Amino acid sequence: MKTIPKVLSLTLVLVLIGCASNGGAVNTGEITTSASGEVITNLVATATGRVSPFDGEVDSAKDLEDLVQSALGDASLDLHRGHDEINNVLEPFLGISHEQMHVLMEEDNLNLAGICERFGFDPENLLETLKASYAPWIDQATESGLISSSEADIWSEKIADALRVRIYWQG
Repeated sequence: MKTIPKVLSLTLVLVLIGCASNGGAVNTGEITTSASGEVITNLVATATGRVSPFDGEVDSAKDLEDLVQSALGDASLDLHRGHDEINNVLEPFLGISHEQMHVLMEEDNLNLAGICERFGFDPENLLETLKASYAPWIDQATESGLISSSEADIWSEKIADALRVRIYWQG
């Protein structure tokens, strides 16, 4: 029996490890959630990211418009619409990783509502969770005197409408 050179054996080990880990891919039949699907009210969306115009501080009227755009996401990204702005809310609500969410979107062609339904969650609970995660930004605008409390309700509804589009987006 011939001995395998050390470089070749190391390469073989790395290839086998790569095959065993499946390159990070997750089989959709194996994706399970650790979440309940209940509304979560103590999370704050980052609302910033690659496609979001929001700068992380509500100190002008434009920032409120940017928050609405952040909630809507980027339609050019199809079902994903980008997750940077809300990923810190999606992961705890859905109880799956960002990578698993992408598998469900890409392999099973599910939008966020479809992912909720796959786990038996009401997509409206995700909407309520996301609305609550944007509320601190609206509160910041109200507390700083940028908007009145009645205007806060209007901006909250605009953000909710944008989030609804994002959750039920068909591509």
